[in-house]
Amino acid sequence: MSSSSSLYRYIFHGTRLNVTPEERKSLVAIGLDNTHAWSSFAEGQILSRGTTTCLKVTLPHDGDVIYFKRYKYTKNPWEFFLRRSKAANEAINYQRFKKIGIPTLDIIALYEQRSLGLLHLACIITKELKNTTQLNHFYTDILLKMPKDEQQKVFKELKEKLFQQIRLAHHEGVFHLDLKWRNIMVQQEGDQYTPIWIDCPRGVHRRFFNYSLKVADLSGLARKALLFFSSQQLYRMLYLYLGENATKKEARQLFYDIKKHLERRPPKVWRN
Repeated sequence: MSSSSSLYRYIFHGTRLNVTPEERKSLVAIGLDNTHAWSSFAEGQILSRGTTTCLKVTLPHDGDVIYFKRYKYTKNPWEFFLRRSKAANEAINYQRFKKIGIPTLDIIALYEQRSLGLLHLACIITKELKNTTQLNHFYTDILLKMPKDEQQKVFKELKEKLFQQIRLAHHEGVFHLDLKWRNIMVQQEGDQYTPIWIDCPRGVHRRFFNYSLKVADLSGLARKALLFFSSQQLYRMLYLYLGENATKKEARQLFYDIKKHLERRPPKVWRN
């Protein structure tokens, strides 16, 4: 985006279109320079459809791949009355991540359509990440098939990077709030593997009174991790988040609070 401050501007009536200047040609190439085309745009591969539609689009002029996400509010336009849209919140969170040094998506454009404060349509377009795999697929399809020594080395480095990222974000008051394995991409560059945060329309920035948000983020990770790791292994991983100087009391309290949070909607592994 050309300006982070422009994302915070509220449009009460009409349309807004924020575009990264160097990416305007990408919108022209797929007909989205016309603001009336956003509501019916249907090019590319359909990844999801419904209230939220997600499309994978290959640009005709250069072969690059982008992702188009559209939120429609036909049934309940009051839901985001005088509130920031999910698309705008997602774009803002990507900029927050970048500002504190957490790898994330590059935004191409943000579009909204409102009438007298009622949100009807919100869209966000992001660039494809090269050489990436969702964490859940990376773990089962790539990591577990590596030779044992390489597997241990890559896993150790990856989990250290991920918990450092979470610790940094929380220190800065930044929370993803949907930090599931599928919302973390792993990017390979040579023998280096880097976690990249994606898909965060719920994220918030809160400097104080945020302990419950820390628990929520860590619970999102733990839900899938319970399929592969014991409770004791997960407890030890918390020290990567808390830091070397953390006390057993801190670790145990956090572990208990994560478990309590997960009990609200028990993971499948607990129900089996």
